[in-house]
Amino acid sequence: MGMVIPDPYTLPFIDFVGGSTEELVFHCYFHVNKKPFDMFSCVANFSIVDYVNKRVAKPVVTKAMEIRADPDVDGDVCNVLSVILDPSDTINLSGKHIYQISIRDISGVIEIPRQGIINIINNINKPFVN
Repeated sequence: MGMVIPDPYTLPFIDFVGGSTEELVFHCYFHVNKKPFDMFSCVANFSIVDYVNKRVAKPVVTKAMEIRADPDVDGDVCNVLSVILDPSDTINLSGKHIYQISIRDISGVIEIPRQGIINIINNINKPFVN
């Protein structure tokens, strides 16, 4: 029996028209016990790279993420990540891309909870957005 390679694209699939304002929100939990993953004092970053050239391409979008408490979780557990993609971030993008969330804790340890697929549909009315 061969080795099973886990799917790297475990974050949610995202689909929208380029040039729209998109707020993306991620609730973070530990995989094993499903408890909220507290990111207090952490910083997080959201980036998008072209799917076809994913191994060598530089990110086409990189943005800081906001970390906040989840009102649905008891206590002040900061397990919600959000990022707002402005129209200018995606107006010239279309097609299949990969997004990644990177988290750095206060001691400098980096956590990358896999990646996800983002499909950006070509905006047919770009002059309206600009």
